[in-house]
Amino acid sequence: MLFSDIVNQHYDNLNEIDLQMVQYIHAHPKEMTTMGTNDFAKICHSSKSTVIRFTQKLGFTGFSELRNFLKWQNNPNEAVDETTFKKRIFSDAERTINYLKDNDWENIYRALQNSRNVYLLGTGVTQQNQAAELQRLLLLIGKPAQMIPASSQSNEFKRIVEKITAEDLIFVLSLSGENQHLFNVLNVLSTHRSTIVSITNMQNNLLSGRADYSLYASSSRSPNPTDWWLQTASSFFLLIEAFAFGYVDYCRRK
Repeated sequence: MLFSDIVNQHYDNLNEIDLQMVQYIHAHPKEMTTMGTNDFAKICHSSKSTVIRFTQKLGFTGFSELRNFLKWQNNPNEAVDETTFKKRIFSDAERTINYLKDNDWENIYRALQNSRNVYLLGTGVTQQNQAAELQRLLLLIGKPAQMIPASSQSNEFKRIVEKITAEDLIFVLSLSGENQHLFNVLNVLSTHRSTIVSITNMQNNLLSGRADYSLYASSSRSPNPTDWWLQTASSFFLLIEAFAFGYVDYCRRK
């Protein structure tokens, strides 16, 4: 997959400033391979945070990963350390564990305990698997949850939305938190004033900005651009278990 393919894949999520950055990258491929985040931001008359957000919209963890991808695109035969991707699983788990240790979810647990109904909405196959695991754990705990189709146009979604009220809690799982179809769903849900908990990759994203509460896990794509379709996901299951079992502890304290 080339950089242009990635841009086309995420085109609907890009604004005018993002597209100007894309144009610069296309026009200066060699310069990009040695450029730092601040240099790129200055050239594009933007800020470092805007650049990082732009790279995350394209599915990269940050500017460094985008730069490495462009390096490979210019030199596809350059060797990549095969052990790097395996090590990223450990670093993702470590980052997620540190996040889990430093966060108190009592407000979310209170909302979960007081909720009339719990709904789970996952975008993509991996997120649906994660939602299914959360559903399984909540069922064992005694707080059943119902899956919602991730399409605002489906009859199933429309039927469920008819019954949603402010007393309901909805978990929305999305890797990037930037899926355009997801925002159509959020727009509908927002009219019902239900409480939304986002579960996304550990980065600023539009979904977490729209949610009442946010949960995060660390996920990394393969360092080899030829394996662009590979991305770690185990940390999300770590997050889900920690959240569910933490709810058990919360209920016992109460």
